[in-house]
Amino acid sequence: MSESLQALGVELIAASSGELQLRAANVDWLRAVLVAFGHRAHIEGETLHVPSADIDNVERAVRAALAPQAVLLDLDGVLVDIARRNHIAKVEDVQAIAAHYPLGVVTTCPRRVAESVLEQHGFLKFVGVVVGSEDGPCKPDPFPVRYALQQLGKQSAWMLGDNPSDVTAARGAGVVPFGILPRGIGAESHMDRLRAAGAVRLVEGVGSLLTLLPPR
Repeated sequence: MSESLQALGVELIAASSGELQLRAANVDWLRAVLVAFGHRAHIEGETLHVPSADIDNVERAVRAALAPQAVLLDLDGVLVDIARRNHIAKVEDVQAIAAHYPLGVVTTCPRRVAESVLEQHGFLKFVGVVVGSEDGPCKPDPFPVRYALQQLGKQSAWMLGDNPSDVTAARGAGVVPFGILPRGIGAESHMDRLRAAGAVRLVEGVGSLLTLLPPR
């Protein structure tokens, strides 16, 4: 584990049956992801302490946090507003992500409808896989997120959604969950629900996620 983490800029200070101790430049971010994945973790000084940790699970979480292999997006509320028939994300932001990361869309819409909407707004050509309602159990079940990763041939990802069900599905699949920052009436309570579901960060949209992704 030590060598694989060092490649990501993470130093393994100590490992025992009772606790892992890690040191990295971005321990706050690592702690947020580990907590989202169900680990107890706290920071002392510059060291991240993970009590009673399964080393393999921690390594998977760290890899997902620092070196995602793909990006997954919800459709309605992230890329487009289906009811109002307009796009939310910018095509150039989606294109910029797809230039470096395999991109998937995970939606509760039927795939045919989702692909039609994505095509209409200019997104479809940048999307590697669309997982729809007919493919299996829908979010908050982790199945569609896992299935999207399987179809992309990847093991880790970041996912951006606008509802707690997106966050729950991502966490269940071991994918780092981001939420869209709510606006308007009820925004504060919706924000609370996203955070309670385990969103590691709330962002303005796809463009904001693009700025956070590690360079590849």
